[in-house]
Amino acid sequence: MSKIDKIVDRLRSDILSGGLPAGSKLYSIRRAAEEFGVSKNTIVDAYDRLASQGLVRGVHGSGFFVVDQHADFGRTTAQPPHMTEAFDQVSLLSAQLNQELQVRIGDGRPPLSWMQDALPQKLSGNFLQRVEGDQTAYGSAYGNMALREIIVQKFRRKGVRVTADQVVTTFGANHALDLIIRRYLEPGDTVLVDEPGYYPLFAKLKLAKINAVGVPRTPTGPDIDQLRDLAKRHRPKIFFTQSRSQNPTGSSMDLPTAHAVLQVGVMQRFLIVDSDPFEDLPGQTGTPLALMDQFDSVIGISSYSKLLSASLRVGYMVAAPAIAKEIAELKLVTVVNSSRFSEMLICDMVTNRRYQRHLKKTALRLKERRDDFRARVEGMGLSVLDGDSSGYYTFLQLPKTADEARIARNALSKGIFLAPGKFFYVNPDGRLPAFRINLTRSDDARFYTFLKNELAALGR
Repeated sequence: MSKIDKIVDRLRSDILSGGLPAGSKLYSIRRAAEEFGVSKNTIVDAYDRLASQGLVRGVHGSGFFVVDQHADFGRTTAQPPHMTEAFDQVSLLSAQLNQELQVRIGDGRPPLSWMQDALPQKLSGNFLQRVEGDQTAYGSAYGNMALREIIVQKFRRKGVRVTADQVVTTFGANHALDLIIRRYLEPGDTVLVDEPGYYPLFAKLKLAKINAVGVPRTPTGPDIDQLRDLAKRHRPKIFFTQSRSQNPTGSSMDLPTAHAVLQVGVMQRFLIVDSDPFEDLPGQTGTPLALMDQFDSVIGISSYSKLLSASLRVGYMVAAPAIAKEIAELKLVTVVNSSRFSEMLICDMVTNRRYQRHLKKTALRLKERRDDFRARVEGMGLSVLDGDSSGYYTFLQLPKTADEARIARNALSKGIFLAPGKFFYVNPDGRLPAFRINLTRSDDARFYTFLKNELAALGR
């Protein structure tokens, strides 16, 4: 358990047992930090979590007070702790929906200017005629055959032997992750994840009551010694990772690391789920695990939503035929089918090469932004963790003395939205302060002015 978890559990137990009666005031942030032997930021996070669970309430200028659990304030039944923790995990995602902030370097999506020409403004007259079969029917649970064949041919050009019965389309990459968790994991199971890693995945795992253990991420992929040791100790069922342009670090696996990851998976008998949403982006570096594994013990996930539009929910997974069949069956049970029209729209864009033209333009713009960003932050004496990435993200590492939470609050007060590093860890204890940076949004001078001022305050 993390320090925050331990503090929350201790105070929750005291509140529910009556040790901290209704109306009593919790220690001040400073006093609690001294009492528990942790930082003030850890106490703030713990108190915020207790407040989200309806156990305490904050009174501006006065502190936090225990809520009467038996009084009827018109509240619904308190949600279970695992649900609260899952919702806490994606609070960053909720914050991204606030479109009032002008400088959005912490956002997960590119700005509209990067995407507005990607999708066609209208469909061609015979679009519906090209939708196979009954246009009003559900279609195959595996997804649209034309799109699956496009995906198959893409992999075959890369030397990967794939057939259409290994491809299942989904409502984006997150839907694919959800299906895999539902089908292959049960409450109490243990999995390994990249750390820092993809925070919506952490929330899904908490919601499913799955134990997630973080594997430290390096510029060339997972720390192999740590992966080997953690796999032996925890006997995980699955390792969730990203071989290329990882979110949030932007790092990609080199060949030796990819080879070692597959070796550990075989030796310790766990599945590997490799999410690669930037798979189609030109200039990708790193070694995709599926290229070496041929989808034997690797489940590959990708998405068109990340590179086109968050509203166009089209993704897919590729796996061994038996796994693909089981996922298609679960997809049938849970959502019946994905959107045939959306999938046919993707087919149209690939066939007429609109999609490829958009990706080429995006890759060129990203390289310019990446080069400019690195030059600016290196000039301030800062570094990033991304190695040689070509995706949207990089992980800006701050001096050890930096207060990540305070900087994020200061940024908000100036209309700047940042993505604090704490959201990308399953266990935030002992980590260095950092922010995920979206390179597509890194051209605003206000961010660099803000960053210089914050570093100056640290004596840098």
